[in-house]
Amino acid sequence: MVVFGTTFFNFDSFILDILIGKAESTEIIGNLVFSVLLLQYPSIAEWSGREVLGKLFSLGDSRRPLHETAVLVEDVVHTQLINLLHQAAEVSQLRGARVISPEDLLFLMRKDKKKLRRLLKYMFFRDYKSKIVKGIDEDDLLEDKLSGSNNANKRQKIAQDFLNSIDQTGELLAMFEDDEIDEVKQERMERAERQTRIMDSAQYAEFCESRQLSFSKKASKFRDWLDCSSMEIKPDVMAMEILAYLAYETVAQLVDLALLVRQDMVTKAGDPFSHAISATFIQYHSSAESTAACGVEAHSDAIQPCHIREAIRRYGHKIGPLSPFTSAYRRAGMAFLAC
Repeated sequence: MVVFGTTFFNFDSFILDILIGKAESTEIIGNLVFSVLLLQYPSIAEWSGREVLGKLFSLGDSRRPLHETAVLVEDVVHTQLINLLHQAAEVSQLRGARVISPEDLLFLMRKDKKKLRRLLKYMFFRDYKSKIVKGIDEDDLLEDKLSGSNNANKRQKIAQDFLNSIDQTGELLAMFEDDEIDEVKQERMERAERQTRIMDSAQYAEFCESRQLSFSKKASKFRDWLDCSSMEIKPDVMAMEILAYLAYETVAQLVDLALLVRQDMVTKAGDPFSHAISATFIQYHSSAESTAACGVEAHSDAIQPCHIREAIRRYGHKIGPLSPFTSAYRRAGMAFLAC
């Protein structure tokens, strides 16, 4: 409960209405949500804000990302993870489990093969890292992987057993043997390489530090940020690892899409369609002009909030006569970015 003057503001009820779609215009009240969050949970809000700001830079944004952009991205990531958690809890309840486990999240991701394949690779490398930290030789790791030992690949074994139980065509299990190059990951690495070409040693050190930021490094704060304590069915440790990974992937995909939007918004000489821009872009420029009139300098090289909003609009837009009926796993008018 937060008090504004003589008005009592129930923050928990307010944020719940936003997340389940009862509150109107989530984008407009995003900044208010963050402000209230700072009042009630300053350490959590500051932590998540720092994580998002650092990730924006490491994923392709300018060295000094806009605070407004970070607030909007954080709000999108938070909303999507909360919705995903509640859907995973429903799946867990249907199968009679007491906790949300990796199986529930894998089930929700089963329809997007590319993102599921990316998650499976992440789970394998988490196992690999765990064994390296514990001092197990690489030869033993590879031998255990070939033999399918449960001790060697705990996370991967869980994923393989579950996908085997729901796979009717063999497509899901085939992903464990698929060595296809991830074009999205490749593009991100190439973008990072281009980004670091013009950096000096101090900028590169800051860039490397930003790349090491992770939602999973502060597990307790991440749980508080998702308000897991209020859930009847809570996620286990491995599920929290996957949620932290999905939080990173959501930020990464927002940056990927926002950079494309920014590129499209640049007027191209000789392009007869360059005047055909979205209402979001027009609205941004009208607000940018008023901002400039107040003496505030615009950050032309940084991702703007309008780029994020337009990216979300395009991502959720379906083309075709059956478009209103083809959006699976959607709540509050927003398609999931990470699955």
